[in-house]
Formats: sequence, structure tokens, C-alpha cells
Amino acid sequence: MIIALSGEIGSGKSTIGKKLAKKLNYSYNSTGEIFKKLAKEHKMDLTHFLKYAEENMNIDNELDEEQRNTKQNTVLDSRMGFHFAKSDLKIWLKAPLEERIKRISKRDSLENELFETVKEKIEGREKAERDKYFRLYSVDIFDTEEYDLIIDTIEYNIEQVVEKICGYLNI
Repeated sequence: MIIALSGEIGSGKSTIGKKLAKKLNYSYNSTGEIFKKLAKEHKMDLTHFLKYAEENMNIDNELDEEQRNTKQNTVLDSRMGFHFAKSDLKIWLKAPLEERIKRISKRDSLENELFETVKEKIEGREKAERDKYFRLYSVDIFDTEEYDLIIDTIEYNIEQVVEKICGYLNI
């Protein structure tokens, strides 16, 4: 089984994806982690690296091909995983913007930045990603119609989200 996990920035995709993969004894693949690593290697923040990647399609082509070749028994944490991978279950995670700002501030050590500054970074990144994938693939990554399961992660803790997914799978 391939589980495609996507959602809003700061909704808990990586944390939940890793826990779910561990519980199911699956592999965990994250295009976001690969992308962040590449951004760091190029000494750019994610917003600037997204723009750079737009001009260098080989970056996206590599990520797309990796998703197409996702192997069975994998949790794929990816914006476009639902589109490229032959996934058996497509999950969308969401959370209110205020909560996502708090999570990202803590995760990325941005506690000293103003709330509005972090909010602008999140909204800018989401807009850039949405525009990019729509332009390249005619896919709105925030359209939840493609997903089998939608979970608001503010309503549950990490373990409860994992259990909710396992319950959906009858595991």
C-alpha cells in the first residue's frame, strides 16, 4: 500500500507521516525534506528556492519521477504525491492558520519573529507552491476533492491522528 500524505504548511505532515510509517513498518519518503535539503545546499530559503526551481525544471522532474516510482509499503509526504504516486490512500491534513504559525515558529526557531512576519512567510510559500503546481500541472494542490481522508490536526494529538488513519484502514 502507498499512502500519500499532503496538507497545509504546518499541519503536521512530517511528524504524522513518520509516526504512521513507523507504526505500519513502512518506508517514509518526504519530497519536502529533499527540497529543504536542496534549498540549504543552495543557501536559499524555501520561498526563494521555489522560484529558483521554477527556472530549473530538472529539480521538479527528479522529484516527480521519484514520486512516480514510489514503492509499496510507503508513506509519501508530498504536495503532489496524490497526483504522481499510485497511492491507495490519499490523506489531507489541515489546521487553522494561527495554530500553523505557532507550530512553524517553534519548529523553525522563529519565536522572535513577529506573528505577521511568520504569517506572511507561510502565505507566500503556499501561494508560490499553489501557483507553481497549477502552472506546471494544472493541479490545485489545495483542492481536497482528490483525498479519501481529511483530518484537522488541531482536533487530535499526533497519536490520535495516526490511530484515526489506522482506523480508516481497519488496522
